[in-house]
Amino acid sequence: MSERWIWPGPEGGPARLFDELAARGFSVLRGDAALAPEEAARAPWSFAERLLGARPILVERQPIKAVPGGRSFAASSAAAPLHTDSQCFAGAPPAVQIMACVRPAERGGGCLLLDGWPLLSAIERADPELFRALFTVYRRIPFVFGDFFGPTVSLRGGALALTHAPVVPPGDGIAARLARFVEASRREVIELSLGPADILVVDNRRMLHGRRAFEGAREFVRLLVWTEARLPSPPAYDALAAEVAGAAARRLTGAPRATRRRLGLGAPPPPEARRRLGLVLEMLRGVPPGVLAARAGIPEPELYRLRDAALAAAEEALSGDAEGADDGALAEALGRMSRG
Repeated sequence: MSERWIWPGPEGGPARLFDELAARGFSVLRGDAALAPEEAARAPWSFAERLLGARPILVERQPIKAVPGGRSFAASSAAAPLHTDSQCFAGAPPAVQIMACVRPAERGGGCLLLDGWPLLSAIERADPELFRALFTVYRRIPFVFGDFFGPTVSLRGGALALTHAPVVPPGDGIAARLARFVEASRREVIELSLGPADILVVDNRRMLHGRRAFEGAREFVRLLVWTEARLPSPPAYDALAAEVAGAAARRLTGAPRATRRRLGLGAPPPPEARRRLGLVLEMLRGVPPGVLAARAGIPEPELYRLRDAALAAAEEALSGDAEGADDGALAEALGRMSRG
């Protein structure tokens, strides 16, 4: 495993980062002043854009530190079992997870990583029945942010994604069998000790991640980033997931579009619709409209029209049944309305 590397700047930095993500699923680097943890907290969109070399579709920021009474893994000092971050936007989980170290723990707190592609290969050899079930069985996978429904390994937003919760749901035989393989892969788990200002970037659709328990203060800024770029995945697994999705789509012909997207069957929203939605989200978060208009090359009044269209679409989606109240439906509605 190569050591952490020093960010060379925007000319070569993103290319090297994506080379490492493609090769092993993660990368550890030391950034410059614009890639300091404080910048990740203050300006997550520009931080992610500089690091990845392209404007993200969406960025979600969260401080990772223990707080009094914290119950989630993100807010406690307890060990975090291996899992994926699987909250979805437009039907897909984040492409990458960025962890910027503000302060390492006094003791413990190492970051744990397990490569999902070799894990699936080991399952395919040892338990072909489970391997097939991971691609074909639609099941409900519970997370703190809400339940995920679909195959454990599936195409999401055009990219292959492995979904694994930190806790095995009662009565879920597939999850229990998968957890046994994860436990048996302890020798393949990579443990990283990050120092102040180190940045860990992980292919979130490929890698399981977790954390050792720790003592003392420990703080990271976590960014979950949805991108246009697709990281590579095993072609045979892509083909199997596409076959399963195609068969399910044929069975669900005529089902509501939001239902199809929730099951990972619908095509992702057009890039232009997602770009417009990204602008609206930034505007709602407080980025000055004049800055956004200049960067996007569109008139400022158009931004306000997009904002109003997005809010109207959100109201329409949320006023209906639960099937329509998702980010995918909002993105599609925004795309339709903004072209009108």
